[in-house]
Amino acid sequence: MEIKKTYLGIFTIEHKERRKVYRLFGHTIFRSGVKRRGLYDMKSILERYTGIKTKIKNYEIQHGWNPTDGISKHDLEKKIDFYFVWNNRLKKYWEENSNIPCYTITAPFVIYRRMNNIVKSAEAKGTIAYPSHSTHLIKSEYNIDEYCNLLRNLPEEFQPVTICLHHSDIEEYQTDKEYEKRGFKTVCASYNQGDKQFYEAFYDILKNYKYATSNEPGSYSFYAIEMGIPFFILGTPSITDNTSGRETDAPKIISSILDVNYGRIAYDLFSHKPFGEITQEQKDFVNSEIGITDGISLDELKKLFKKVEL
Repeated sequence: MEIKKTYLGIFTIEHKERRKVYRLFGHTIFRSGVKRRGLYDMKSILERYTGIKTKIKNYEIQHGWNPTDGISKHDLEKKIDFYFVWNNRLKKYWEENSNIPCYTITAPFVIYRRMNNIVKSAEAKGTIAYPSHSTHLIKSEYNIDEYCNLLRNLPEEFQPVTICLHHSDIEEYQTDKEYEKRGFKTVCASYNQGDKQFYEAFYDILKNYKYATSNEPGSYSFYAIEMGIPFFILGTPSITDNTSGRETDAPKIISSILDVNYGRIAYDLFSHKPFGEITQEQKDFVNSEIGITDGISLDELKKLFKKVEL
């Protein structure tokens, strides 16, 4: 998609088909006027949690569930005071490859949900589906007709099905139109949420459904199960082709989530029937992967934030 830029002093305005993005002093302000403090607004969650405003460029946070046993070279090379991961397996990898301090924290979205006591709505119904998502550089490839047929054929208990898309799939590939012409309603936490932050919009969507699903595991899997909403895998995982090297921080290969150990573990674990239940094995895995088991305390986090306080 072509992006037209307009320069207005300190602002850069990027015009796209479905949104406007304003960049101001390293922050991002979406068309709603809400300022974002870091990817998916996770830093603003921790600031609200601790009550401490921070120099956001002085630390980084794992932005989503990572099925690999590594951390990107891009993150490892950043000049920061410390790095936050969601689990001890990634903390171990970081400490083997960097001298910068690393700490395990509970996934910030989960902190936000628990702070605000967000629970599944009493009127929740149907299923929210999170198809594997693309990036602005690489399209997530899967058979959309096959996937839609699987969703349509779910038992009545799981109907209706709504599709929740990543903004890259809408902006770059118009995937919303593909689902809509096949009869599905689409939603996106980045759009049409007024003055809400991304994480607020995400839970506003999720809480209205009895079940969650995807064709592969992702952060949404863990957020749903932690909230008590059963998550299940349906269909074949996507394929991503980076042989051109467009995604410079990823290997130049054609890959699937099943190529990595924890991707296979999660795929198998969430594929178990019956789909409408959460097993103890799933709970234990989720708690371990998103920092509930090993995350540092609020007091420990406050001490760290004092080092990067504004």
